[in-house]
Amino acid sequence: MRKKLWSVILTAALAVGTLAGCGNSSTQTTDKTASSSGGDLVTVRDAVMTGQLDQYATEIGLWQGIFEKYGIDLQTTEFVAGINTIDAVVNGTADIGMMADYAAVNRLGNTLDATNLQIFSQISGGQSALSGGLYVDPKYADDPKSLDGSAGFMYQEGTVTYYYASKCIEYLGLDESKQNLINTDSSQTRLALIQKGGASAVYANGSEAKYIEEAGWVQVATSQEIGIQTGSYFLSTDKYISENTDTLAKFLQAVDESTQYINDHLDESAEYLADKLGLKAEDFKENWKNYSFEPGFSEEATTHLEDIEKWGFEHGSFPKDYNVRDFINTDVAKIAFPDNVTIE
Repeated sequence: MRKKLWSVILTAALAVGTLAGCGNSSTQTTDKTASSSGGDLVTVRDAVMTGQLDQYATEIGLWQGIFEKYGIDLQTTEFVAGINTIDAVVNGTADIGMMADYAAVNRLGNTLDATNLQIFSQISGGQSALSGGLYVDPKYADDPKSLDGSAGFMYQEGTVTYYYASKCIEYLGLDESKQNLINTDSSQTRLALIQKGGASAVYANGSEAKYIEEAGWVQVATSQEIGIQTGSYFLSTDKYISENTDTLAKFLQAVDESTQYINDHLDESAEYLADKLGLKAEDFKENWKNYSFEPGFSEEATTHLEDIEKWGFEHGSFPKDYNVRDFINTDVAKIAFPDNVTIE
């Protein structure tokens, strides 16, 4: 049976910028009530995830009036994790939310008999490997396989980091059932464990990887070498999608335009987001390298979800094997980006 050190809770005063995920909700609406065409704006309540593409793109889109241009009065509420954004959709306080691949598969798998959730677009389909990789205590750098049965691989329960830790263990050729998996509650906790010598390995990317390197740990394998890819997806209820298909298509187009604005004005966007969200501009730019917006629904994104579903079922994340395709709705994507819908 897999060994775990459950829920490490540390109180560590660490100045780590945007690594501190803000769990407070904040609602923002546009000031105008009519679109440029003179029609009424349609309200869309979007549950965004702290520090992810959907948050950054919606903030910039609101700032630049892009959502108004598409006839949308976008109201955003911020949550610390994708699980919470979908909770908001389920309880009716939000219309749409986003989840990463593992979280979406896990949520569907644990609510098969009760859920009315559907995935209506990929955000990124999981085809691009992340930056970063497997980081270890320097004493394991020359022989990463000596991590076997060591102080432990850090991860965060209920998130994709569990999947990443498993992929790293598989890459090293170790028996996962014999490893110590340390469940941490935040990036700050992981950094505190590194500084106290309470762990030996972790998968990290973006600004977290930068802080881990500054703490003295070294990378022994890249995401590409491990085979770690990521995908994220927009979800809503089947009823909301069927009743608001055209509006959601315009929402996808607005997010696409907002994302392109960030790409074309990276420094300006970084400064705005730093002031608006209280993050470090350089951290944002480092994290932005990991993000891509690929609206639509590809066959590759679908098989990526199927691969994770198989892994999740085999690892006991949910009790029943199921068909991910039963929870994919391409109606919105076919309107917004028809050439990007290649699901078979």
